[in-house]
Amino acid sequence: MVIDYQERIPNNIDLAGNATLQRALEHWQPRFLDWWRDMGPSDFLEADVYLRTATSVDAKGWASWGAVKMPDYRWGIFLAEPEPDRTIGFGDVMGTPAWQQVPGEHRTTLRRLIVTQGDTEPASVEQQRLLGHTAPSLYDLRSLFQVNVEEGRHLWAMVYLLHAYFGRDGREEAEALLARHSGDAARLSRAARRSPHRRDRRLHAAGAARADDRRVARRR
Repeated sequence: MVIDYQERIPNNIDLAGNATLQRALEHWQPRFLDWWRDMGPSDFLEADVYLRTATSVDAKGWASWGAVKMPDYRWGIFLAEPEPDRTIGFGDVMGTPAWQQVPGEHRTTLRRLIVTQGDTEPASVEQQRLLGHTAPSLYDLRSLFQVNVEEGRHLWAMVYLLHAYFGRDGREEAEALLARHSGDAARLSRAARRSPHRRDRRLHAAGAARADDRRVARRR
C-alpha cells in the first residue's frame, strides 16, 4: 500500500475517495497543527531536525530520513495491508472474523478504549515539552523529537478511527483530544462540563481534582 504524499493529508487509504471523511479530517488538521505549535517541543519549532518519515507500511524499507522542521512533518493515516481471513485473537469472540464495522453492542466501550489510548499520545508530547532543554547530547535530543512526532502519528491513527467509525461522537472526541492538556486543571474542568457523556464528566472532574491535589501538595 503506497503512501500518497501529494495529498494534503498523506495516506494510503484512498482518502480522496471518501469526501465526507476527507472533509472531517481536513477540518481537524489545522487544529492539530495549532496544538503542536502551542504544546509541542518548546523553542524548537524552527529547528531543522533529522527525522524518520514513513514511506510504506511493509517490512522492506518503510521510512526515509531527512532534515525537517517539526511543524512541517507530514503526519497522516497509514494502515497495514489487510490480512485475508483474519480472525479475532482474544476474548469471548476469539476465532470469529475480524470486525470491519463497529458492532452496536460494543460501540461505547470501543470508543472509550480508543479515546483513552488517544489521550496518551498528546499527553506524552505535552509532558515532554521542555525536556529538549536538558537533553545530554544531540543524539538524545534527536531521539526525543523522533518520539514526539511518532506520538503525533499515533494520535492521527486514533483520530482516523474516531472519524471513520463513530460519526458525530467520534468527531467531538477527536476535538477533545486536543483540548485536554496534560496537568491543566482548568482545561480538564472545562472539558468535563462540555462532555455530553455523564461518565466522561466524572472522569474529567476526577483528573482535575488530582491535578489540584498535586498543586496543594507542592505548596506544602
